[in-house]
Amino acid sequence: MIRKMLANLYKHTNNNNNNNNNNYIPLQTTNNNNNASSHSQNESKYGGAMGCLTVTLIILCVCSLTTVWVSGGREKWSYQGEESSWMLETAAWTSNHQGDCRPFRMAGYLHYDRNHTLNNNWVPFNSRCPPASLLKPLVKDLQTSDNQQISLPWLVNRTILLIGDSIERFHARDFCDILSASTHPPYHPISDNGFSPSMSTNKTPSFSFFVSNDYPSLKPPPYFLDPNNHDAVPQDWPPHLVQSYRDHHLQWANRDNIRTSPWICEVPKYGFRIITLFGFGLEPYNSGAYYSDQDWSKLEHTLKPLLERLAKERAAVQVMTPDLIEVSSGLWDLRQWSEEDGRKAGRALDEETEMVYEPLSRERLDWWHLRALRLLRKVHHLFPSQAPIFWRVLHHTKRHSVAPYSRVQQLDAFAIHLIRSLKQAPNDPIASRLKLNDWGHRMLGFENHFRDAVHPQAVPGSVLWSDMMLWEVSTDRLRETVEGRR
Repeated sequence: MIRKMLANLYKHTNNNNNNNNNNYIPLQTTNNNNNASSHSQNESKYGGAMGCLTVTLIILCVCSLTTVWVSGGREKWSYQGEESSWMLETAAWTSNHQGDCRPFRMAGYLHYDRNHTLNNNWVPFNSRCPPASLLKPLVKDLQTSDNQQISLPWLVNRTILLIGDSIERFHARDFCDILSASTHPPYHPISDNGFSPSMSTNKTPSFSFFVSNDYPSLKPPPYFLDPNNHDAVPQDWPPHLVQSYRDHHLQWANRDNIRTSPWICEVPKYGFRIITLFGFGLEPYNSGAYYSDQDWSKLEHTLKPLLERLAKERAAVQVMTPDLIEVSSGLWDLRQWSEEDGRKAGRALDEETEMVYEPLSRERLDWWHLRALRLLRKVHHLFPSQAPIFWRVLHHTKRHSVAPYSRVQQLDAFAIHLIRSLKQAPNDPIASRLKLNDWGHRMLGFENHFRDAVHPQAVPGSVLWSDMMLWEVSTDRLRETVEGRR
């Protein structure tokens, strides 16, 4: 059969070479008569070589496809269909985005379109690599009740985990809001208000909510350092702040807060979800605020129980093993240092105060390095799969004393240095999992599209983040499939 296929393909190729050899130069519109003679000579000179090369390439392609077909079969993660169907859909979608064409890893610019939400895309300067918008096919799927219409099968039953601050919260919330707001007609507008519940509900194609007392089956138990002694204080807590800790931590243990509680975004048709865990920086003991779960014990005492409860509630055991994890810390740490500087100066500091723009000391960077490393290793330990762990780089805020420009740049560069050093460490099990999410760098220059001094608006900020996240899930899923076949 293969020999017959090759014979037909070879015959078809030769016919095409004889009849359409000028199609390769679409811009050639003049001097055709002058070039006809030389073109005929070149065809005679190189025709044989090109024919051999064509046959060789065809043989290699057919052999590769045969290998895939023979070694294939159904995979457990397939969604309502044969694996070959998934591979064909994936191959068709990635045909323009493989090899040298990886749009989110190429130099380019963020195209802003205030009238068309989904057109806010990263555009590579290389015109041969088109922008990638994965939100568009996802929205198209959500506009139909046909459960068989799944344009992104690699997204089915995937779980994304975001560990960070309010930026992660907005990204999760906005992702679901953007989907339900982009259908025709839209279910609701996109809200830039982060202090009220999302307008998406369980009646919209995507649904985001914070884990509050309204969801008692999901809400984890209150976190205390010592469940048997609610007044227990961490051993390394500054002695002069012990009483302050006792005065404040009880109110945080049971706090039902829209901004600091975990958020969940779900797309039921796909079985896809994003889950967030909020943190106040890397152990801000001296920041002037006291939170019962600030030492990252929240990973065990808040996050793990939440995942277990959600997996049980949704009958989705895969929730326990996230497919992509994003981690970040920086803005709360910078705020802590600005407040420390203010206490030393004996006055409140604002964006006009030069002190907040002074470089971070080596002591502060070492403090941050130790805790960032501890957090990353803890995430790696609690979720020991090979799911990638992304460090989200910082974005530049508007002028503000709690996140001064120069310190944002310094801490961000230091974090990138840490991640790259870990990736190069020999025999370190976390090295192969670490990646950088440079969404923040791509937002530079879009400070005019912020909700406030710190938080970018959903358009274009969260649209860009969503497409970048979906792209990473797609490429990681394809890599996992290929490696699983070896």
